[in-house]
Parts: sequence; structure tokens; C-alpha cells
Amino acid sequence: MGTSALMHFTKLETAQACRTVAPIVKSYLPQSIDAAQLLWAISGNESSFGDFCAPRYERAFDVGGIYGDAPQMQALILTFGSAAAYSYGPWQLMFCNAPYTATPQGFNDIGVAAQWSAAFLVHQLQRFGFQTITDIGEIWNAGHPMVTPSAGVAAYVQDLIENYAVPMPTVDGQ
Repeated sequence: MGTSALMHFTKLETAQACRTVAPIVKSYLPQSIDAAQLLWAISGNESSFGDFCAPRYERAFDVGGIYGDAPQMQALILTFGSAAAYSYGPWQLMFCNAPYTATPQGFNDIGVAAQWSAAFLVHQLQRFGFQTITDIGEIWNAGHPMVTPSAGVAAYVQDLIENYAVPMPTVDGQ
């Protein structure tokens, strides 16, 4: 099984998907964080708001990688080959973080990709109880909250904060 997945969604499609799944995330965030805008910001960091959704290979999740030998990854690799070691869609969700019924091709549907990404974000919010965009950026990029983020994670968080300020497009262009 390959890594076939759609490489591009428009900014409007991405924004609409963020708005559609925001209610899934909203109740797990403090009132100061807008769920749709947060999902939009993550898509900005991960795919330039849907412009570049090519699957990204993460060697650490493949055979011989630091996470590749975990039982969950071994099962996914057995079923999907190296396609299991990729992240997908506008939010570049790691395949192993998608529902167990997912396939790499499922990310071709932006609505499905958005639902899977929102569900994983909710899982992480429940698990760690994040309260800030900084916390959320660390977990989305590094997989866990950090006492002392690396320079790369710190840069990711800064980009996330900047992307959170980028307005989402609307159908009427406003």
C-alpha cells in the first residue's frame, strides 16, 4: 500500500474544514482559544493552510526507528508498509494517531482528515489538559509537553502563535 494522498487543498477548503470540526474541540479548550482558529493555525504550520499536504515520511516511525518497534507500529507497518510511518493532510496527522479504521487514502477527503485530526487533538487535550497555544504547539509537534523545548519546537510554537493571528478565508472573501 502506497502513501497516495491528495497533495493540496485550497485555503478556503481548509478553513471550512476547521470551522466544521471546531465544535468537536471547543469544549476542551479554554474560552480564550478559538477552536477553529487553532485548527487553522496548526494547518498553517503543517501545510501552509492546505497548500502542501504531501505525505511526510517520519523515519522514527518505520522499521528500526525509535517508535517503529512499538507493537502498535509493527501492526500498522505489517498492514500498510512504510505508509504507516507518514503524516498526512493539512494537519499532518501521524498515521498511527488516526483511528484504527483509517487508511492513508482516507486523508484524501479533507472532512475525514479534519475529523481524525480534531479527534486526536481532543485525545491529547484530555490526556494533558492543555491551557495555552504554547502547550498545544509542543504536543502537536513533539508529542508531549516540554519543560525546555528544543529550538525546533520553540520555533514551531512561535510559528503557531503567528498563524493563529492569520484570518481564515470565507466564502464571501471576507
